[in-house]
Amino acid sequence: MSYRAVAVMILFALTGGALAETPPAGDPPSMRFEWVKEGPASTCRSDCREWIAAVGPITSDTARDFEFFTKVRDVRGATMVLDSGGGSVVGSLDLGRKIREFGLKTTVGRTRVLTSTPGNEPRAKRMPGGECASMCVFVLLGGVQRDVPPDARILVHQIWPGSKRYDANADSYTAEEIVRIQRDVGRIARYTVDMGADIELFELAMRIPPWERLRALSQAELRRLRLQSDEVVAEAPTSGTVAPPARETQTVRTGVAERGWMLGKEGRHELVRRHPLTREGDSIGHFEISLSCGKGQSSYRLAYLENRSVGDISDASAPLKDVTFWIDGRRTTLKVETSKPDPASREIRSRATAQVPAAVIEKMRDDPAGTLTIGTKTIGNVRTSIRVGGTGLAQAYPQWASDCAR
Repeated sequence: MSYRAVAVMILFALTGGALAETPPAGDPPSMRFEWVKEGPASTCRSDCREWIAAVGPITSDTARDFEFFTKVRDVRGATMVLDSGGGSVVGSLDLGRKIREFGLKTTVGRTRVLTSTPGNEPRAKRMPGGECASMCVFVLLGGVQRDVPPDARILVHQIWPGSKRYDANADSYTAEEIVRIQRDVGRIARYTVDMGADIELFELAMRIPPWERLRALSQAELRRLRLQSDEVVAEAPTSGTVAPPARETQTVRTGVAERGWMLGKEGRHELVRRHPLTREGDSIGHFEISLSCGKGQSSYRLAYLENRSVGDISDASAPLKDVTFWIDGRRTTLKVETSKPDPASREIRSRATAQVPAAVIEKMRDDPAGTLTIGTKTIGNVRTSIRVGGTGLAQAYPQWASDCAR
């Protein structure tokens, strides 16, 4: 019998025969836990490994679900194999502490269930290429011993309100939301120290804003940050390590009037979007995307204008080499028309253009969660990746399209 069936029976008894309501259809599914045994049996014979497969998003219910799981069988000293994109901050920290409480080892991988015979543990294979992203990384940290295979992807970034991650720079935030974020940031910092990791793990994760790609950790970083452990953690340290000196960063300032897509200045038939240019959270400049009328109504002219601060504007490797847009899964390579230093501002100023199908822009207009991703690469192979949402596009588009049609 699966742990879920037993959990339901326990809940049925505790509630006097009245089962709890089914969660609303819109609620995300919680992480699943399943005890599996390596297979096929003919391959591993008497040396078949066993582990807990933990798959899916982490919600506020996940730690409670794991509590049910531990009532079905003894999990002390077992290995949990994680494959998750993260989720709830509080749910993840609660789950990580329970993992430490039960003395579990943690690793990352994909579990492929082969067979499930009534009365026996399901047979499964541990597959390469698992992913542990966002708050899953802190769940991984809960293990008394942590083994991250070279093929696994460990990805970190800042925490952010889930409903505002699609266009974080253009949204507005209430005082209550800021308080909640600050509180959760403090919880993560305290947890990182309690679990015995280097506080640099927390600092590194909190540097990556929601419009950048998640930051992948290398094997060397995993060892340095103590996510990859060689020895069993006896107990959490009483105090954390000293964080590395903070790098000075430039504050990103974007006026309220510049949030989201908006019509260009009078007389210019353009849709314009401005955004800070960051690399691992550090501001290195800003850019502007503009859409102008095409020769017909089937395509638009897209322009990318960037001002980038560099240490030495005479550095021959500083100018842009490539600019690429991904919109609705389609890749558009822009032609870099100019990228040269401006001695007055001590910036590299660049311009790149391309034609894009009108249908692609219209789909982004109609999809509230739609985004475009801008990737850049300099001659010296310095790369950035910024995600921009469609805030304001639906409101500004009709007048602009009408002007273009004249």
